[in-house]
Amino acid sequence: SGCPHQGEIEAPSFELPLTRSDMADYLGLTIETVSRQITKLKSRRVIKLTDNRHFDVPDVAALSQLAGRE
Repeated sequence: SGCPHQGEIEAPSFELPLTRSDMADYLGLTIETVSRQITKLKSRRVIKLTDNRHFDVPDVAALSQLAGRE
């Protein structure tokens, strides 16, 4: 993806130390539910996965709104 062009802001990214199974266990959900929600966020282009644990967040405002923070 390279560096952002002048005036563009690079999407925040992070490495999640949990597997989907770990997330499901922690949240009391099934792995299928966790996977569906991640897929939904990807299809809405709120997040982008570069691999199973590395996330880019190109739409921080949408993620914040979905999390209940305006």
